[in-house]
Amino acid sequence: MIGHSRTTTLFQRCSAALQRGSYYLFPGRCVLCSALSKRPLDLCEGCEAELHLNQPACQCCALPMNSTGSTLINSVTCGKCIANPPAFTHCIAPLRYEFPINKLINGFKHHAQFSRGTVLAELLLCELTSQEILPELILSVPLHWRRQFTRGFNQAQWLSHYLGQRLAIPVDTRLLSRQKYTPAQQGLPRKQRLKNLKGAFRLNNDIKGKHIALVDDVVTTGSTTAELSQLLRKAGAKEVEIWCLARTPLEK
Repeated sequence: MIGHSRTTTLFQRCSAALQRGSYYLFPGRCVLCSALSKRPLDLCEGCEAELHLNQPACQCCALPMNSTGSTLINSVTCGKCIANPPAFTHCIAPLRYEFPINKLINGFKHHAQFSRGTVLAELLLCELTSQEILPELILSVPLHWRRQFTRGFNQAQWLSHYLGQRLAIPVDTRLLSRQKYTPAQQGLPRKQRLKNLKGAFRLNNDIKGKHIALVDDVVTTGSTTAELSQLLRKAGAKEVEIWCLARTPLEK
């Protein structure tokens, strides 16, 4: 067993060294500016520095918050979550939906640019790996079959599979389904979004007692994640947390 352990460790070190060397021998290109990137992630240092981290933010829904006067600490809860606590425990959204993140997400979501999706997923993973307790099941926000057919894929489902494989967590993309076709939610007032989502989702299996992560690309008003979280908690889920790439400011 000792010999096997040493061999495994040596193999891992050699593999890591070869992988680091490959970035210099066969460098990729930055997904934003196309400059050569001799890094594990296809994102150059200059473009990475332009990303807007979602700090400070509500510790519950990840709503971006402004730091006025003294810098706000991250353990702040927004007024909306205090007045009406959501069904999910917290939302992990490492980035703000601003340029250049919106450019990356739009390329991934609407043009199936999976190299951008990989970079975005890895940025989210950096945040997830710091969690002490990970969920036991990953679900994705479902698309209606008509929209998925038009787009060609479900970006939340793609992210779920990527994250599940990297974190060794089971993924179930059939447990939730969207049974009601609704207009595109982007740009609609919050009240209209909530109306559209009533009765839009269906749970297809038992999830009692499970700790679940629900994955989406962007959380805007939070109406979709709130509706799905309520559905999961009512069905007996022990805990629901939201994982997304980016969060937008609250719509007025």
